[in-house]
Amino acid sequence: MKYLCLVLLATSVVGQFTEHLFRNWVQDQKSTNFIVSTLCVEVGMSMLLMGAEGNTKDELRRALVLPENKNEVAKIYDKLLTNLEKRKKVAMLHIANRLFVNDSYGINRNFNKLLKKSFRAEVEAIDLTDRSKAAWTISDWVLDQTLDSVKGTITPGDLRSGESAILVNAAFIKGYWKTRFEKRSTKLTTFHVSAAQKGLVHMMSCVGRFKMRTSDHDKIIELPFAYSNLSMIVVLPKSNGCLRRAEKTIERFSETLSEVQVHLQLPKFKIEFRTELVDTLKKMGIIDLFTNSSDLSGLLTETGTRVSQVVHKGFIEINEEGASAGAALAGTAQGLSDYPGSVYSFRADRPFVFLIRGKNTVYFRGRVVDPRSTS
Repeated sequence: MKYLCLVLLATSVVGQFTEHLFRNWVQDQKSTNFIVSTLCVEVGMSMLLMGAEGNTKDELRRALVLPENKNEVAKIYDKLLTNLEKRKKVAMLHIANRLFVNDSYGINRNFNKLLKKSFRAEVEAIDLTDRSKAAWTISDWVLDQTLDSVKGTITPGDLRSGESAILVNAAFIKGYWKTRFEKRSTKLTTFHVSAAQKGLVHMMSCVGRFKMRTSDHDKIIELPFAYSNLSMIVVLPKSNGCLRRAEKTIERFSETLSEVQVHLQLPKFKIEFRTELVDTLKKMGIIDLFTNSSDLSGLLTETGTRVSQVVHKGFIEINEEGASAGAALAGTAQGLSDYPGSVYSFRADRPFVFLIRGKNTVYFRGRVVDPRSTS
């Protein structure tokens, strides 16, 4: 049975943790494409909180900004997931978490029952000393949970001697644009990666009514997905040197945009991004969990079991139909001059940042520096 941790979660339990996590993590990122789901990490760390005691529990609870009563935390997630699983799953968000522990440790059965009920997840014991088999087991589980899209999450070389527990989370989206691009309108266009570097990308093009705003330093547009309240917010800096400012703009984005007629040009892109989060989480005050002083006695029958890795991998592919897999053919496209002067222009021909959100919750944050690169 598959234990899908979240499907179309409509609201983050608190939200502060995801914002703090992104702010701390993005500071260390180089100029590269990425996609992350901090909400996915929040759920995974909350799972660990349910099995933590002592100082380990206190550090997790403070960082996650969750109630002290674990039963209340479990009820919150259970209620959210129960309500959301009843929804029509047309535009799909998959966020999966699982804790893999060395099979020399015993798992608390009651804890696993709690995870299955409240988090739709579980702890699995595997032989982490057999690196090849363990890597295949973990990666195969992620592949299964993300509709065969997120591949190779763990390799044998990622596993170290003395591994005791690895928290793995992966996120995937599949949805269709409310206003789709015509494939015949996609053409090769110059993308300015930097002032000194440029290249040809497959640039999609359409005209429609979108929520948008412009300012002296950027443009922001909202691209809704069909059959859901999900949308993609794109922040396009005025120049390449303003990408960090755009990330700060999108970090806590809550602006109200006005609907106008827009000629939209957006490059097709695909991103697979893997990151290890232990150092970032330590900066946020979660330290005990990653040491031999860790107390996960509510989760495991042995003490002193530390979580050695927190691995996060995200995947997204944007094309004419939406955020989904598929190929497209290049063809002719209309230029801006073919439309009346009252039509606004949004031409993403330089690095930009984006997020994917529902009504109240941000599910993914990302950056596109070079659409030609897949990572």
